[in-house]
Amino acid sequence: MYYRILLFLGALAGATLGCGAPESAPAPGGMVWIPETTGGGFWMDATEVTTAEFSAFIDATGYTTEADSFGWSGVFSTVEQAWLPVTGANWRYPQGPAGAAAAPDQPVTQVSLRDAQAYARWAGKRLPTEAEWMQAATQSGRYQNYPWGEDMLPDGTYRGNWWQGPFPYTDEVRDGFPGVAAVKQFPPADNGLYDMAGNVWEWTATERAATGENVIKGGSFLCSTSYCTGFNLQQKQYTAKDSGLNHLGFRCIAG
Repeated sequence: MYYRILLFLGALAGATLGCGAPESAPAPGGMVWIPETTGGGFWMDATEVTTAEFSAFIDATGYTTEADSFGWSGVFSTVEQAWLPVTGANWRYPQGPAGAAAAPDQPVTQVSLRDAQAYARWAGKRLPTEAEWMQAATQSGRYQNYPWGEDMLPDGTYRGNWWQGPFPYTDEVRDGFPGVAAVKQFPPADNGLYDMAGNVWEWTATERAATGENVIKGGSFLCSTSYCTGFNLQQKQYTAKDSGLNHLGFRCIAG
């Protein structure tokens, strides 16, 4: 409960300051100020919501995720090189009960849109629209390709977690992570946001009306230059609202 109160007060502070809050204003815990070109702005989580943060929400509310309700969720198998429905896969065990438990500092995955929205409401926040997500990821429109600039590998270094090599056959792990990484393993962008490109896809509140799916942004550790290139900011995918996948998470905004 104490954790929830801190989150709520932080979000309330952002809302009280309003869209005109200066970048120098005290930030709610774990959030950074994202200015908008129209003169407004909002607070955004510096990282994707972690397993530890989501666990606090579950403990406080007793919420049941859609994956837990269904009894299974989607997992990409590098052995079968395909997406599989895995019994018992959930936010605690993203690859299923036979896999490793999610580390507390990893982004929470296997959460549906409804799950992400429930957490956001509990925390006094909301999910970003696609436009808001892009405003943050592009450094207020300064960069078009990546949160750090126009080059995928500035000075030959990896600034995000994705698949190196021919997908789905060989991951050469040149970025140091064969799967999902803990948050803050790469330098933040100029505005203080981590992992806006790679690691896990992120839910947005923007709906694709024709199909009832929602836009996801940012790419994941399963994206490669030979496949979806989702870590390029111009890319996006659409996912069913009840989908939980082991490479899909979210972050929140306030204000």
